[in-house]
Amino acid sequence: MDTPASWSPSIDWTRFAQGAVSDHMWHAFLDLVRLCHCVEHWREAARSLRMTRPAKPIFYQESSYKKLIDEWRQGIADCENKRHRAAHLADDKVREMSRIAPTPTYEGDPDWHLGAATALSMGISLGRARTRYESLALDAFDAAQLTNSNPIAIATIWLESAGYTGQLPQI
Repeated sequence: MDTPASWSPSIDWTRFAQGAVSDHMWHAFLDLVRLCHCVEHWREAARSLRMTRPAKPIFYQESSYKKLIDEWRQGIADCENKRHRAAHLADDKVREMSRIAPTPTYEGDPDWHLGAATALSMGISLGRARTRYESLALDAFDAAQLTNSNPIAIATIWLESAGYTGQLPQI
């Protein structure tokens, strides 16, 4: 998987249970969770850098201060580029998951439920700036929840636990 090589989330994968989900869909889901963690990490890193603008020293040379500002801006741009790359890969992963289980093969197909819940939770159609990657930066998940569950209900739970209260699942 092509993720930003400079940071990798430390996720306790033992807190994730595959259940009846196919191996192909499960690995795509785990990759998506990892990518969503990366998106949120780089979003927070850029925000932190923005809040720490270099102070202007009392005695300074204009050129050295300009260099400090340029380095600060470059650090923010680097974080944003890494975030955009991870977001692009996460969007691609959702599309891959929709191809794995495009329609339910039987009532209660866990692959279809998982794919639909992830798409509804992220809301890719909202646009890159408003896509809810944080909703899938999960710390634990048991695929047994998919049995006899509506994907909208699962997506709503993920959204609420990520702090998106009052927002409806949307593709």
